[in-house]
Amino acid sequence: MTTCFTSEIGAYFGHEINGFVCLNLLFYLLTAFFEPSSTLKHEILKMQIGSVELQLEEGDITKQKTDAIVNITNQTFNRRNGASKAILQGAGPQVVKECDDLASQPHNNLICTQGGNLPCKNIIHLVHGDDIKNQVSQTLMECEERQFTSVVFPAIGTGLYRLETMRVKVVALKPEMVEYKKVQDIFNLTCKGYTIQKIERIQNPYQMKAYQIKKQEMDAKNGSINNERLLFHGTDSTSVTHINSTGFNRSYAGFLPGNGTYFAVNACYSANDTYSKPDASGIKYMYLARVLVGEYCVGSKGLVVPHQKSGTDPTDLYDSVTDHLKKPNLFVIFNDIQAYPEYLITFYL
Repeated sequence: MTTCFTSEIGAYFGHEINGFVCLNLLFYLLTAFFEPSSTLKHEILKMQIGSVELQLEEGDITKQKTDAIVNITNQTFNRRNGASKAILQGAGPQVVKECDDLASQPHNNLICTQGGNLPCKNIIHLVHGDDIKNQVSQTLMECEERQFTSVVFPAIGTGLYRLETMRVKVVALKPEMVEYKKVQDIFNLTCKGYTIQKIERIQNPYQMKAYQIKKQEMDAKNGSINNERLLFHGTDSTSVTHINSTGFNRSYAGFLPGNGTYFAVNACYSANDTYSKPDASGIKYMYLARVLVGEYCVGSKGLVVPHQKSGTDPTDLYDSVTDHLKKPNLFVIFNDIQAYPEYLITFYL
């Protein structure tokens, strides 16, 4: 798997691995496309890109059984605080000596040692810098050259360096990216007469965390049914910033069947000017959202919560409502965290 890190991930994002891809990759680890995998102690979020599996989990990096772990350190590769201290103490004096020896040689701010007493096979010691994108890229290239098939990164910059967190980031997708083409294909199924100006990925870890918690709750409650759907939501230019930052709420509601937030099965429904009102230049806006429809029933005008499933328990409600049970055209949710605005499609007629 010599090219597992660059070719598989590069193919998914549509170009070769570089700093831009690495930044997107880090945001992916925080936000999108991951499915929770239950363990006895905690949840692991993971996604598959070709033959490469990406995982995000909370744990002790010194206990990872992998080809390599990454140690963020100083210019002399002997930092004695934070995670670096734990890594060097766990690895033992032989690794400390190896670091000292390699530090006196040309190294380009990166050296690789044995894992010592740690369960990992190797440790990649990386000098901390401001450009995390390039550092991650440099590390992945090192893994490829050494034919490592697995590597564990710490949450770079979130400890001693206290990098400022970003609440929301909007990433413009390039038309040649596989991700762009997937969204484009879904949109074009029913909106062939429109032209897409751009597609942007909305990366909001706060919203995604709330959404994932709700999804786990719903998955446990509803058993084996598929609770999640990709649905469309048309909006106007004045609402985009608010939705990106705080998600959907009742002020973005449709008309029927219920006074919640509507999502359409087909893009053509949301492309109607009633929902995606064009701006002065004729530009329209539509989200492709992840929506937890769960167990649903037919709704009715004026509904403010879903109907009860039974007459005996007033708290046992359906998760959403729809216009038609067998062939739904739209769904309405009444809980804001049941939807995540994953992609913003800007388009025109």
